[in-house]
Amino acid sequence: MGTVSLAVQLFIVFLLTSYLLNKYSTIRKQNPIVTISTFIGWYFSLIIVFVLPLDVAITFFHKCENDRQRVLNTTSTPAPIVPECELPGGYVPDDVLFDLWRVVYWSAQILTWLILPLLQSYVTAGNFTIFGKIRAAVINNTVYYAIYSLCFLAILIYAMFKGVSINIENLKVILVSASNTWGLFLLVVLLGHGLVELPRSLWHHGNRHYRLRKTYFDIEKLASEKSEAEENVKEIYKKVRVLFNSMKNDQNGQRRKVRTILSKFSDDVIDQLFPSRQVIDNANMEESGDYCSEAKLINLHKKTIYAVQTLNNATAQWKVLVDRALFLENLAFSESNGYNLDLARNTCVPVGVRRFWYTRLQTPFCRVLGVVTVFMTFFVLLSECTFFVVSYTVSPAAFVTEYASNRFHYKYTQFVAFGIIVYLITCAYFTIFRLQIYKYYHLDPNGHTDENSILFSAILLCRLTPPICLNFLGMIHMDSHVSMAKSFGVETQFTKLMGHLDVIPILAKGINIYLPICIILLCAIHYYRVGAYVLHNIGFDQFVESDEMTNDMINSGRSLVQIERNSIKRSNERNQRNQSWTNTITSNTSTTSNAVNKYKRSRKNEEERPMLEEEEEMEEVSSTTRISLSPTEHPSSSGFFDDM
Repeated sequence: MGTVSLAVQLFIVFLLTSYLLNKYSTIRKQNPIVTISTFIGWYFSLIIVFVLPLDVAITFFHKCENDRQRVLNTTSTPAPIVPECELPGGYVPDDVLFDLWRVVYWSAQILTWLILPLLQSYVTAGNFTIFGKIRAAVINNTVYYAIYSLCFLAILIYAMFKGVSINIENLKVILVSASNTWGLFLLVVLLGHGLVELPRSLWHHGNRHYRLRKTYFDIEKLASEKSEAEENVKEIYKKVRVLFNSMKNDQNGQRRKVRTILSKFSDDVIDQLFPSRQVIDNANMEESGDYCSEAKLINLHKKTIYAVQTLNNATAQWKVLVDRALFLENLAFSESNGYNLDLARNTCVPVGVRRFWYTRLQTPFCRVLGVVTVFMTFFVLLSECTFFVVSYTVSPAAFVTEYASNRFHYKYTQFVAFGIIVYLITCAYFTIFRLQIYKYYHLDPNGHTDENSILFSAILLCRLTPPICLNFLGMIHMDSHVSMAKSFGVETQFTKLMGHLDVIPILAKGINIYLPICIILLCAIHYYRVGAYVLHNIGFDQFVESDEMTNDMINSGRSLVQIERNSIKRSNERNQRNQSWTNTITSNTSTTSNAVNKYKRSRKNEEERPMLEEEEEMEEVSSTTRISLSPTEHPSSSGFFDDM
């Protein structure tokens, strides 16, 4: 039964990963290797999050059995009555759980340190053959691998200098510790941002006026980036077209390679940037041999890939921001004037339910959720600052877990552990999915994420998730090397695989003290928005309320949204006119056809009537005028043709 429950959890994680990957990337347009590698990285990272609470519950079950056995082994008579320990829901044997952790962890580590970086360089390489791209990827990552090797060698020499015996087990722990140390520093940065920004974002999400002003600001800020990306693509496309037209024959396959570069420019991009398709001035064409060399073509191909990705990202962000601004304006107008909000009917949720959500429930729900996340942030911060105190249970996370185990039942610790680790993961992943690195990394929730960004997100998740879980186990005093004074007696299968950071002395002495302090400092910096004010003062555009430059950008963004609204309105009116003309022409065509048919029927009746009357008259006078007509003569048809 436990194996079936574990299989159900793995299937749920599979569905969740598939949904997220489909939401943030275009699977049909991506390289299948990129899709599979990213899916495995996300899937294994989420497996750790969902299965670790089960490992915690099973560990409490083993602790219960140890305590029961210790009581039964006492020499007191009569023997005390000790209740049986109940198996937690979804119980699986320890060897099954340990094998699962071993497969998941080492697969994720191989992906994040070896395969995914190579794939990143592979998809951005400008070479024209598979072998050339692989060679370029290896060369580009050689520097990073050399740096990683030097760092690991330095840690190994330090451990040997401190008297650590170098065997297979300690070597594995040193390797894991080196990876987890990098992940812990990344965790400090991401949690320092996410623990503050997640509650703040939820609170501001309930303030439509703030959201609208922030959207105007983002639109104006993105407008210059989008314009720069368009100009860059135009310039590169013109160069490629000039080069392609200057090649009269396919000598050494150069023309075919230039055609490959041209294929990176989709028809939509060309139609958007060059509506008239007149991009080449034949009078200014220059036949240059500089671009014909292999190195120049590879460099041009790489620039093309980078420029097109930048333009696609800017265009996708622009569409999302404009749609959001238009929706918020419509929502504000409908509420101020008492009109019903017009919503599209392209979802399975009824229009009335969505209208009630946007107009009545969204604001209070976001405010309540913001208050709850503020409480959870203080809960996590206090636990981070006190989990190394083991003489008394001061850490709130450890206290709640032990209370759920002792007061109710240890199987309820699975729900408590799941709630705490999900909030930690949410704060860290919130930063990853909202992070934007200038022209390098951006995850678009509408399926427009480029291959480089989707691979980079998988790298971050694989490196970040194991340190988060180790940090969580330390918070609830499940790491025996942190809580040895409490004599817990057992440890999770995840900890048995990962080992302990205290194998390296410098990490054992300071990491449990200095990292929480760094998280507190970063949270304070983000709460007071120190970084935003510093960047704003040195010239970078930042959203600072009650600032003159910010207000100017908001007004400019409002003007851009109005231009987009007018453009959409004209386009809709044009489509309505075209549809109206189409309907009118169709109606006129059907009316004309009916009139012609009616006219033909009426003329047919008129043509038949004189002929019948003439036949009747001929029958009446046949007896008297029969001699006037020859057997071979016919009646005159002049009247018939006159009617025609």
